[in-house]
Amino acid sequence: MSNTTLKLNSVGSTTNINLWSNPERVDVIENSDSIEFIYKETSMISYTSFPAPPPQVRVFKIVFSCVNGKWNKSERIYGEIVPAEDERYVF
Repeated sequence: MSNTTLKLNSVGSTTNINLWSNPERVDVIENSDSIEFIYKETSMISYTSFPAPPPQVRVFKIVFSCVNGKWNKSERIYGEIVPAEDERYVF
């Protein structure tokens, strides 16, 4: 999955439309050598079918780690939501 945007082209201009809500931070995991920020976002695409399906929700994490005194930031790592008594995430 990627951070999906829709590009609309017209004469002389390009407009980017983000198809996902602003990410909502749902958890922070501190490890001995890194910090993981877990986010959820919801699809903003609406359907005209009846009954309309619920909006799609996706989860991703960004990992910050310090190697040789320098902070590194990962790209988005997408996972899946595993429903249970409490939500947990698999990456």
